[in-house]
Amino acid sequence: MEAIIELQNVTKKFKNKLILEGVSLSIPANQVTAIVGKNGSGKSTLLKLIGGLTKPNTGKILFRNGEPIRIGYVPEVTPAVIPFTLVEYLTHMGTIRGLHKEWLWQRINTLLEIFHMEEDRNNRIVHFSKGMKQKVTIMQAMLEETDLLIMDEPLSGLDPKAQTELEELLMSLKERNISVILTCHEAKLLKKVVDQLLVIHERQITQTSIQQEHDEFMNRVVFELSNTVSIGPLKDRVIIEKEEEISLGRRLIDLNVSEEQTNTIVKEFLNRGASIKLLLPVYKKETEFFKQFQKEGEL
Repeated sequence: MEAIIELQNVTKKFKNKLILEGVSLSIPANQVTAIVGKNGSGKSTLLKLIGGLTKPNTGKILFRNGEPIRIGYVPEVTPAVIPFTLVEYLTHMGTIRGLHKEWLWQRINTLLEIFHMEEDRNNRIVHFSKGMKQKVTIMQAMLEETDLLIMDEPLSGLDPKAQTELEELLMSLKERNISVILTCHEAKLLKKVVDQLLVIHERQITQTSIQQEHDEFMNRVVFELSNTVSIGPLKDRVIIEKEEEISLGRRLIDLNVSEEQTNTIVKEFLNRGASIKLLLPVYKKETEFFKQFQKEGEL
């Protein structure tokens, strides 16, 4: 897969404090990459290295085809009060960057369409919700054509509705062949949107593709059943997580079953006199993958 940026044996220090040591990784083009790690582990430092806001002490940062790419940067901390309407603010930011007036106007209209904010173009940003303000911050980072969008904690402080809207936006950016790299603590976002995970631990980075984690949608079902009933014929069609006796002559069977097989398996268990105690959707592979990082305190 084509990489938009590569880090080769990069080390970064601040005031003799070692932040990252001998890091090598690649950021794939047209995908969403998330960086996770404990507070102070170097997540923001890695973003700044990739964005060219700071330089490594040793090592190399290489761009696709050996040429600079167009990067938009969205910091975690944004201005508390912006005394403009949406269009005024975007026009002001574009003018500061020296963008041609006619081109800038066309670009703003395109961004308003992408972000579904056409009706808010003449409304004052001070009256926007936090989720809308986050969109404005991303829009200003994309005023120039963007190959890579860098976002520092984009979900921080957003309510569930705004989080969902941001997830949908990230998906649309991927469809437009824009690469995204972000820091994030929200496992929900990682599961739904992210293609690659970078885990920072003790100045090192583990790079893992998680695209395959979305492939297996399953249902978790817990049945209560008599000990005298055999489920032998069903075992090849389910994944039994746990089986335990709960009272004299009765047992609980905790299992995962594919979405396609769920209705059939439930009917067969009910025909054997079982009762359903729990039924939940679960991404089997995904759950196992993220649990390892949650146990280590990375998520």
